[in-house]
Amino acid sequence: MWAQWSQFGVPDGCVFERSGGTYALKTPIATFPYNGVFRFVESDGVDDRIDRLIADYEKRRVDHFWVVHPTAQPADLDARLHARGFAEVEVCPGMVVAPSDLATEAPPSEIEFVPIGPDEEGPTIEFVAHRWGVPAQDRALVGRFFRENRIGQPDAPLRGWLALLNGHAVGKAFTYRKENVVGLYGVATREEARGRGVGRAICEHALGQSCRPGVDLLVLHSTPMAVTLYEKLGFRHVAPFRIFSRAGEVHL
Repeated sequence: MWAQWSQFGVPDGCVFERSGGTYALKTPIATFPYNGVFRFVESDGVDDRIDRLIADYEKRRVDHFWVVHPTAQPADLDARLHARGFAEVEVCPGMVVAPSDLATEAPPSEIEFVPIGPDEEGPTIEFVAHRWGVPAQDRALVGRFFRENRIGQPDAPLRGWLALLNGHAVGKAFTYRKENVVGLYGVATREEARGRGVGRAICEHALGQSCRPGVDLLVLHSTPMAVTLYEKLGFRHVAPFRIFSRAGEVHL
């Protein structure tokens, strides 16, 4: 999870900070999900570390979240966040499948898949901005995320695809490879195309294109509403990722 999200710390003005056992994303975008603590494994000065992280986000006036993962420390991190006004807003099941166990079916004939590269920057940014409600003044930074991570380059770990219906982008998905593992991220389908098999089709295509030699595990963290889709693809639950925030719903 945090290997993929670290890519959002690449552009100037953004950082994916690694300090001891803490990994935190910090960007100028004030809306979710562009600021958050993805990993927290600390034993010394815990309360001071928590308070300093929160104070930094509050000083910059950005919404932020915490991921309480299965290996988080201290064991009562959730209670410490509750005491500071945070609430658990979502539980994202961590799921895995071996490439050989991935269940596939033929995609709907009317769907076309396009790899995301420089020519697809415009529709991709518009899609992402619509999905996350990114303000107009911050959309240029979203474009920089993709350009500076070289999305579309053959050797780039971050890859993406659009699903088109009648030439219109109605679905997207990204994958991120780290060593022998490929993660599926950023899956979304436009409201007008739901129920037409777009979600499953774009997931299967993205994973199929990313299962290169040496990859022996596929991973993702699902929203609660998408669990059934991923189970149909063969993914199984291995761990919960609990999302905490002060400012409302966060969907990773």
